[in-house]
Amino acid sequence: MTELIYIGGYGRSGSTLLESLLARRAGVLACGEVVSCLRKSVDRGCTCGKSRLDCEVWGAFYTGPGALEGWTHEALTLALLDRASGHYAFVVDSSKTAWDALGAPFKLRRKLGRRFHLTQLIRDPRGVCWSNAGGAWKRNALIKNPFLRHIRTSIGWWAANLSCELFGRLYPAQFQRIRYEDLVRSPSCAVEHIFSKLPSPQEPAQTPGQVQVASSRHQLFGNFARYRDLGLSEIHADTRWKTAMSPAQRAFVAAATWPLRRRYGY
Repeated sequence: MTELIYIGGYGRSGSTLLESLLARRAGVLACGEVVSCLRKSVDRGCTCGKSRLDCEVWGAFYTGPGALEGWTHEALTLALLDRASGHYAFVVDSSKTAWDALGAPFKLRRKLGRRFHLTQLIRDPRGVCWSNAGGAWKRNALIKNPFLRHIRTSIGWWAANLSCELFGRLYPAQFQRIRYEDLVRSPSCAVEHIFSKLPSPQEPAQTPGQVQVASSRHQLFGNFARYRDLGLSEIHADTRWKTAMSPAQRAFVAAATWPLRRRYGY
C-alpha cells in the first residue's frame, strides 16, 4: 500500500526543495502543502502545468466551488493516498508542523500506523526569521516591525520543531531529521539517506478503475520555487541573512531560539 512521507518543521526551511528532490525518485508523488488546500484562496495552477480543476490528481477533489468544505487535513491526505495507490509507493505532504498543522503527524500516524514517516527539516532560525521578515520572501504583512515578526517566527520555529521532537521520541522508527544546510550541500546524499531509512518500495499492484497519473509533482501550495525544476548543480544554500540581517536582529533571534538552536548545531 502507498505510504506517506510527511515533511515536518517550520516554513521557509527548504521543504519545497526537499519535496521536489524526493519526487525525482520513481514511485514518489509530491502533493505540496496539503493542509493549505483547505484554506479559501485564489485558484493556483498545479506544478504539472494544469489548473487544479484539470489536474489528474486534484481535479478529482476540486469538482466545484466549496468542494473541499468540511474536509480535514487528515481526510484529504488519506484520499490522496488512496488515489495514488497502485501507481506510487510514496506520497509526500509538505504541510510541516507549524500552527494549524502542529498535531498533524500524530493524527496521521494514528490513521496510517507504520505507513506514516515523518522527516523533520530544520534550518538555522536566523535564516528563517530573515526570510519571514521580508528578506527573501516579499509579501504584505500585518506585522511591520521586524523584531515583532522575529518573535512570532521564533515561537513558531520552537513549536514546529518540538512537535517533531516529541514524535521522534514516541515513534523513533518512523522519524528522521535533516538540516537544510546539509540538504543543499549534498542533495543526492541527503535524499539517499532519507530513502535508506524508509521501507523498500514494493512494485504497486494495479487496481482496476484507477486513473494513471502522468506526472510525479502535483504541488498546489508551497514556495513558488516549486514551479522551477532546478538541476543539482543549481542548488545552493541561501545564506544572505548573514550579511543582510542586522547584527542586532541576528543576536535577538539567536537568544530567542537558544538552546534548541544549539541542539541542532547552529
